[in-house]
Amino acid sequence: MNVAEIYELPTGRVLFSDAEGRVLRATWHLDRGLVNLSVWNGDRCTETFRLSLGDAAQFVAFLVGGLSDATTRLLHAVAAPTPMVTVDGRVAWSRRINSGRARLAAWIAPGDAES
Repeated sequence: MNVAEIYELPTGRVLFSDAEGRVLRATWHLDRGLVNLSVWNGDRCTETFRLSLGDAAQFVAFLVGGLSDATTRLLHAVAAPTPMVTVDGRVAWSRRINSGRARLAAWIAPGDAES
């Protein structure tokens, strides 16, 4: 191997798996100015995509914006007044904030909400 081919080790790596068992691996390569996204099936890399630092920043902003919108919509949905019929047939309104917070927590971090 030529000295020019030796790269500094990446500074960070994160793995995400889906229901089908595929893994998305994101690895920073700051020495090359990119983040490498790869899709793995078992021990085999099936796809790779390299994002420049500028494109990675734009992608992160896109994800943050979408997560913000989704969270806002979910909060409005769980905090909206809900009609409830009482035993004597009258309609009462409830906000169910506590159950809404639990659903929001489960949506954001499913593993954390169970404990």
